[in-house]
Amino acid sequence: MAVLKCKMCGGNIEITENQNIGVCDSCGSTMTIPNVNDERIMNLFDRANHFRLQNEFDKALAAYESILSEDNKNAEAHWGCVLSRYGIEYVKDPSTHKRVPTCHRVQNESVLSDFDYKQAVEYAEDNSVKAIYEKEAEAIAEIQKNILSIANNESPYDIFICYKETDENGQRTLDSVLAQDLYDALTEKGYRVFFSRITLEDKLGQEYEPYIFAALNSARVMLAVGTDYEYYNAPWVKNEWSRYLQLIAAGQKKSLIPCYKNIDAHDMPKEFAKLQAQDLGKIGATQDLLRGIDKLLGRTAAPAPAPQPQTADPKAPLLKRAGMYLADGDFASARQYANRVLDLDPEEPHAYMYLLLAELKIKTVNEEALVSAPRPLETYPDYCKACRFAAGSYKQTLDELRMKQKKLLYTRAVSDQPMAESENDMIALAARFDALGDYVDSKSRSSALMLKVSSLREERKKKQQEEQRRQEEAAVRKQQEQADREEQARQRAERDEAERRSREEEKQRRRSRGVALHIGLCAALAAFVAFSSVFRAILAADSGGTYLCVLGIYLIFTILQGIIMRSHKTPEAFANLPAAGGVIYAILVIIVNLLMPGESPSFGEVIGMIFGTALLGAICSGIGCLCKLFRKGMGD
Repeated sequence: MAVLKCKMCGGNIEITENQNIGVCDSCGSTMTIPNVNDERIMNLFDRANHFRLQNEFDKALAAYESILSEDNKNAEAHWGCVLSRYGIEYVKDPSTHKRVPTCHRVQNESVLSDFDYKQAVEYAEDNSVKAIYEKEAEAIAEIQKNILSIANNESPYDIFICYKETDENGQRTLDSVLAQDLYDALTEKGYRVFFSRITLEDKLGQEYEPYIFAALNSARVMLAVGTDYEYYNAPWVKNEWSRYLQLIAAGQKKSLIPCYKNIDAHDMPKEFAKLQAQDLGKIGATQDLLRGIDKLLGRTAAPAPAPQPQTADPKAPLLKRAGMYLADGDFASARQYANRVLDLDPEEPHAYMYLLLAELKIKTVNEEALVSAPRPLETYPDYCKACRFAAGSYKQTLDELRMKQKKLLYTRAVSDQPMAESENDMIALAARFDALGDYVDSKSRSSALMLKVSSLREERKKKQQEEQRRQEEAAVRKQQEQADREEQARQRAERDEAERRSREEEKQRRRSRGVALHIGLCAALAAFVAFSSVFRAILAADSGGTYLCVLGIYLIFTILQGIIMRSHKTPEAFANLPAAGGVIYAILVIIVNLLMPGESPSFGEVIGMIFGTALLGAICSGIGCLCKLFRKGMGD
């Protein structure tokens, strides 16, 4: 996804292939965009837009024309030429916050008749793009019509002085001082001179373009004053002299005279190379320049009228000195001379206005600057006194100034109201409406804001109380949970201790039962041996009786074992003794027979006894297993 710079504000527009219309992510404006895949051409568009946004319209026009040299059917490049040729700048409307066009290069030819405009419409990719071109062109044409209407009512000028008024720090330039010296000299000779510092002084708050356009078209001579190469090429300075050169190139009988000082003639713009320049640093340069202008205009200035006897006004020089100090930014001296005027006439309204200008750090009677004062003008004592003592048109001017400021302050306050979200913002905005007094609905808006502040404060108080309650409940729950955990831990410890003791007791009981069982078994075996000795005669007389006797003893032993296991719940290991008893029985029979008195049995008899006793032992073992299964079935 490629990124293109917005041609209205310079923001970013993300574009995809075959996209003809985009929306800026900064200003939100919808606009046509070039449909190209060549990265180099896209960079040329960005470069051209950059120049136009810097009001360097000639450079922008050259960049768009370079694109057309490769593709003369590129509608967006044709439209860029239109915007550059008519000096279109998109500015933010304070009431709607939308970008609207302003025209800095009015042409006598309507934009609707412009060749590049027609080409843009013809080569538009689709109807939606075409509709945007037509809508913007109609808006520019309307602006152009209004400008021409004002310009046509302006009186013609003889000379246009082109110069840079202030430097990057807002201070007056040497160019401005030299230009004013020329202005004073030329007006003294009777010429009508366009000098923006003075000519546009009473046009505050208005668009300057109509008056600049009228002056450029009517003036037969332009003096391009410069003391620095950068000043000559400042956007608005270059805008004036380049437009004037275009008029000369179109065949109008006009002359442009570069007037320079403290720079080399070769350091001036290359467009001045073939022009006759005047070095103002030379002695007598001003006189030579005035004579040259007289020749170009084909006349000499009318002689100054003879002075008429009149009573000198002592205030006039002091007011003039105060105005000069204001212009130089020496506000302390301006304040001093204004007070000297008031010493002579405490009711001089202009002196009070000079005091106000000095307080606001405004160098001239600038309507835009006064209207943009940080607070309403009627809150300044000097302004109130000026209105009190002013009369006629001057009083009307001051009243209009106050109303314009109120309108501006009201408009700004209304536009800021949706963004006032915090209490402090609302209180500050309410104070701004209060300062406007009864203007429109300022009071009701202020009351609504303060009511909202009260509501927010009450809501915040409730939230704080609710939060405090939740915190207290959480603390109580935490304490209860801690107590529950401690109680559970105590109970768990008691259970563990009881289980441990139970296990120890059970272990001790098992150990005791095992010892008793072993003793019992040993006793049974000893009894068996004793019974064998007692019944030796019986056993010696009848070997079959031996087996039956021993079997009977084993059966008695098995029954006794079962009773012991059932009564005392002996360990599982002892439950296998009935099965093992058969083997024990066979071994005992063999031992008994070997111990019987008389002849020892033969090998065959021994083998027979082993097999016989083994068979009998297997039978007894089976009986023991059955007893074991019976005990399990009974629930032992």
